Amino acid sequence: MLYKKIVNQDIQEVIRAIKSKSNDFDFVVRDVFDMAQNFKDHGVDVDDDFEYYSIMICNPQKAYQSIKGKMIRGAVLLPPKQVVVYSENEGQTTLAYEAPDKENIAKIMPEDVDFQDGLIASGQKIIELIKNIDAEK
Repeated sequence: MLYKKIVNQDIQEVIRAIKSKSNDFDFVVRDVFDMAQNFKDHGVDVDDDFEYYSIMICNPQKAYQSIKGKMIRGAVLLPPKQVVVYSENEGQTTLAYEAPDKENIAKIMPEDVDFQDGLIASGQKIIELIKNIDAEK
């Protein structure tokens, strides 16, 4: 499920808000990828006004325990923790997140029901984090 929210804050305010509120939802921000810079680093001619960030959110303790239990989980566990942040209109920022879908996770790892439930719960927490971003204004 794609969750999308538009807020009346600039991109850097949104990134700071995610960083400051992530602990309230048992997460940390592992990294913020400036995709414009990343593309430039790989030789892409990027427009000056292009701003697009990918924010990697994680619960390191939970992720470690899950991967330690079954290492294959890392292939499924890590990608769904990306929130993208971008601006299409002046003064507004869009946050978008593809939450893991139980049906798809069940197809990928049908024997690992605990993992399915945990990943879905983490996805819902990320959505709750995003819902709380404009509460700072």
